[in-house]
Amino acid sequence: MAANPKAVHNSIKPGKWVRSTCKMCLHSCTNLIHVTDDGVINKVEGDPTNPSNRGKLCPKGNSAIMRHYDPNRFKQPLKRTNPEKGPNVDPMWEPISWDEAFDIVAGKLKEALEDDPRRIVPSIEDFQKMGVWNWPLAFGCGNFFQSGGTMCGGAYHPVNGYVHSAFAGANDAKYCNFWLNDGTGDGFSSHLHAAAQSAWVAEARSERGMKCVTVEPRLSISAAKSEQWIPIKPATDRQFALSLCHVLVNENWCDFKFLRKDTNAPYLVSDDGYFVKNSEGKIYVWDTVANQPKLWDDPTIGKLALEGHYTVEGKACRPAFQRFKDILEDCSPEVMEPLTTIPAKTVRELAKRFYDESGIAQDLKIEIDGRILPLRPAAYNYYRGAQGHKLGFQTNHAFKMVNFLIGSIDTPGGHMGVTLDDQWVDNSHVAMGENGMLHPTPHQLGPLPPFAWPPTTFHLINYFPVGVHPPHLNMVVFEDPEKYGVDFKPDTMVVCHSNPIWAMQGPREKWFEYMRSFKFIVVVDIIPTETTQWADVIMPSNDVFESWNMTMIEPPHTEGMCMRQPVTEPLYDTKSEEDIFNELSERLGILDAYNEVQNMVLGFHHKPELKLQPGTRYTDKEIAERRGKLWNDKDLDWYIEHGHSVTERRLDKWYRPWEGMRLHFYIEDMVTLRDDLKAKMEAHNVPFRHEWAFDDYQPLPTARLDPVHEEPPEYDLYGMFYKDVQLNFGESLSNPWIQDIVYRDPVHIALMLNPATAEKKGLKPMDIVKVESPYGMIYGRIGVSQGWQPDTLGVSNALSRTKGKLGGVKHAGGHFNDLLPYDLENTDGVTGQPETVCKVKITKLNDWPQFLKDGGSVYDMIDELSEPGKGRTHH
Repeated sequence: MAANPKAVHNSIKPGKWVRSTCKMCLHSCTNLIHVTDDGVINKVEGDPTNPSNRGKLCPKGNSAIMRHYDPNRFKQPLKRTNPEKGPNVDPMWEPISWDEAFDIVAGKLKEALEDDPRRIVPSIEDFQKMGVWNWPLAFGCGNFFQSGGTMCGGAYHPVNGYVHSAFAGANDAKYCNFWLNDGTGDGFSSHLHAAAQSAWVAEARSERGMKCVTVEPRLSISAAKSEQWIPIKPATDRQFALSLCHVLVNENWCDFKFLRKDTNAPYLVSDDGYFVKNSEGKIYVWDTVANQPKLWDDPTIGKLALEGHYTVEGKACRPAFQRFKDILEDCSPEVMEPLTTIPAKTVRELAKRFYDESGIAQDLKIEIDGRILPLRPAAYNYYRGAQGHKLGFQTNHAFKMVNFLIGSIDTPGGHMGVTLDDQWVDNSHVAMGENGMLHPTPHQLGPLPPFAWPPTTFHLINYFPVGVHPPHLNMVVFEDPEKYGVDFKPDTMVVCHSNPIWAMQGPREKWFEYMRSFKFIVVVDIIPTETTQWADVIMPSNDVFESWNMTMIEPPHTEGMCMRQPVTEPLYDTKSEEDIFNELSERLGILDAYNEVQNMVLGFHHKPELKLQPGTRYTDKEIAERRGKLWNDKDLDWYIEHGHSVTERRLDKWYRPWEGMRLHFYIEDMVTLRDDLKAKMEAHNVPFRHEWAFDDYQPLPTARLDPVHEEPPEYDLYGMFYKDVQLNFGESLSNPWIQDIVYRDPVHIALMLNPATAEKKGLKPMDIVKVESPYGMIYGRIGVSQGWQPDTLGVSNALSRTKGKLGGVKHAGGHFNDLLPYDLENTDGVTGQPETVCKVKITKLNDWPQFLKDGGSVYDMIDELSEPGKGRTHH
């Protein structure tokens, strides 16, 4: 018998290192991939030459190997043979050739296109390939059924577009000395380039002594590493921010020089909410030296008034700052304390800390690249947990107002605008707008369909002029298309790297019904998900180690292109997304239109020699090379050698890039767009116009309560979901390495309560409970920790799975999104941002329901649970 070959540990096998870019979340950390001489990938590390992630990767980045070698990967095109569809129904896949797959898919799409393109519902969510993301524009389709941009930042991105003319926001780790996180893990565990930001923030804390405060309902990683954790009741962050503003304004702890010089806070506003203008459309201000009104650009202005009441052009008016001060009268920390549960004393101390750390009193300045700039090393940072609410636009605006008051917007040490993708190195993201103000760019993900009646989209985006697509409203229209004037019926779905049946809020069984209404569904993906089981055809794509790309995705402190390249030949009979959508486009007769969409979206028009030409199909490699050349004129060989063109962000684009313009402290567009939308709805006699949330349009944030606080009193706790870095931005739990990390952490396997709350309700750790909201229910075991605000029930995103053939994903007793509302009442009328918090009640059970004990899912019992008195209730 031959001797067994001596085992050799993978890490010391000979091979080569290849430069590439990660795709385990939507961001773009560059990496080094080790491939053995026999073609096996055995190690992934961060690329130390990249000043963004500096050689570091998060757990997801390291686990990309497990995705590549996942035995559950789709290995060839598949055709469904079982006509029955359901959450745990076997599709009975039959392998087919690519030719047959394209014949089937193109045939179904062509039938829909020739009849009515609105029959097609896209769910295309590859954020690193925006050319593919925007494929539906090639045939004029405005439908949308993916969560990207909405659940996390439906209101966040438009407000950043107004305030910074940028996609996102982040504090400046280079100079910030006092960093507040509200509802985010930025710099510690999540959001923008988690591995990269963690290094930048750790360096600021260790080398410069930067202090951090975290405000959120749970003792998160950010909170645990901060100098102070301030627990807050969910969905009250706007009121907290306004209470901070109340103290800053009433104590005169503001950067009044910044407000007068760099914002529209001095512009006079009439009682109807519009700026006061002369006959030529120029805005008035009040000169306190001359004691008279003048036009905003009058060179004789002595000192601009921020406060006071005046009459100009026969109209009673106030400076925008005065209007905000008037709003703040009812927002003192003492008034807000019963709502937020944050002691008034804490808020007042925090406001004083902001003022002291901001350097306003000393008028701190710094010289950077020959520019003398204000230095404001204190900033308020936030993300989904704080802003993902019904009144999302106002909530985001409230957080920005703290930074406005202390003069830290886009200022060294302050709160910065972060662009999505500059495309070429000299591309400026700012431009002068009207009356000296920054030109706002709220539509950061591209143009939206205009107003139309009847609507041209199934999710009503025609009525959200500032919106990011609200995909949950597909269900609102599906339930009552006649009410919303929809005269078409979607029946064909195109899915690419998206999992909408898992991601949407609202009860799963309703979404199952929605999915059953489609005659044909095609899915482009790598592994099975909750959505792929509904497909009629699977078109398997290459994975991150088998494909080309070039991308820049919202890096906070850096800029430049990150290249992805194949490390191995495709393991299976798969194709790139570009090849798939090019083939479909050619068969549908829209290839030329698709090339023009890519030219527009990817910026190739800036260098005409890079434009995609009619009648030509371009591979992922060719698109990647063009994107690299667009950035710095380097060809693909240069990128293969260097891996990326990332540098620290050019400082004239990072610090006060809008110098000489005025920022939107007061967002008059909210009045203009509201009145325009109202007039159009009236003119077209839109039947639901009187139900539309016009009051959500406010030029300044208010303390109005979100409707989640007005649920029936039997729902006495606030339910919220949360993620950490290993669950950040994307599907993770079918990956064995990630699953092992997650399920070893107690906070990711239980429904978390404060121990005092648990005791009050007669609950102990590991008790089995049913959790109900007015919209749905879940089951689970109780966990307790002092790291929870007492009014809060926390549900890890790790528990929100539906049971199915998902390669080892453990099921829980339901999905947190089942607990969330999906209606217009809980949708921001400005942006389409849905409410991401709910009110819940808990019932202790003696044992698991029998169907769960039998190894089933809560969705196996939908009919029983839906019977009166047995489960879901609505109001």
